[in-house]
Amino acid sequence: MKILIMGGTQFVSSSIAKYMIDKGNKVDIFTRGKKAVNYDGIRNHIKANRKSATDLRDKLRGKSYDVVFDISAYTKEDVALLTSVLDRTKLKNYIFCSSGSVYEATEEVVKEDYSRGFNQNWGDYGLNKKKAEDYLFSLYEKEKFPITIFRPTYIYGEGNNLYRETYLFDRISEESILPIPAGNSKNQFVYIKDLVKTFESAMYSEKAIGNAYNLTHPEKVSWECLVETAMEVVGKEIGIKKVDYDDLGVNVRRFFPFRDVTYLLSIEKLEEDDLYIPKINLREGLRKAYNWYCEEKPEVEDPKISKIKFVLNS
Repeated sequence: MKILIMGGTQFVSSSIAKYMIDKGNKVDIFTRGKKAVNYDGIRNHIKANRKSATDLRDKLRGKSYDVVFDISAYTKEDVALLTSVLDRTKLKNYIFCSSGSVYEATEEVVKEDYSRGFNQNWGDYGLNKKKAEDYLFSLYEKEKFPITIFRPTYIYGEGNNLYRETYLFDRISEESILPIPAGNSKNQFVYIKDLVKTFESAMYSEKAIGNAYNLTHPEKVSWECLVETAMEVVGKEIGIKKVDYDDLGVNVRRFFPFRDVTYLLSIEKLEEDDLYIPKINLREGLRKAYNWYCEEKPEVEDPKISKIKFVLNS
């Protein structure tokens, strides 16, 4: 198949690109051209600004694709511009990477028909993804433009450019005490290669057209379980300090790489529509991520994490 990937140099988009190339597809990527591509096999690396209608028209003129993976869209305007210039004659599916943050806040396990809207835990990021979804749903309903939307939970694994599991590996490797939120939040995670296979399964599914799907491994994980699993993978035990950050007047993201909210999604719809179900549990996925961490020694940081000493000394 001829595939266009919006993105191609960051975590999710590059993982999709490499996988699709290995499967024998003809893959073009579309980036701003600011980051090097660290893999081979791309047919075309299109370098332009996706927020420019002129750039999109000029760079995509005369090109047609069977599948588009839109990984770099964050707003309604992003998807509206791209879908307005795409050649639709051969397009089988436009697969949009949205987010579980489109749902309103709840501690329940959320199905796809749960209310979407502003969620104070995610702010404009989730709301803008929701508006992008709304535009695509409307496009499907009015013009039968073929779409599939995925709403992942936390994505992790080899190549992650966000300072999440790498943060845990750093603290554990340094044998440093690791502060975690003191509450009872539960979360879910999806390993990057599972996510890619689920995206792939939508390429060949008529049922997926016009639908949105939650995407996660179903395992429910506490923060303490997350850290203990990471310690098991690294092979070292360190101290854990539970922090009541509200009492300290500190935002949780100043000492921890995740938001302290329960974030649970149902994947029953994935199963019902015969799409690929994530199989890699947290222990296995973190083991794979840690092997990559040891081999690549990634230099990742998060400037928000700036109050570790303060919370440990309080």
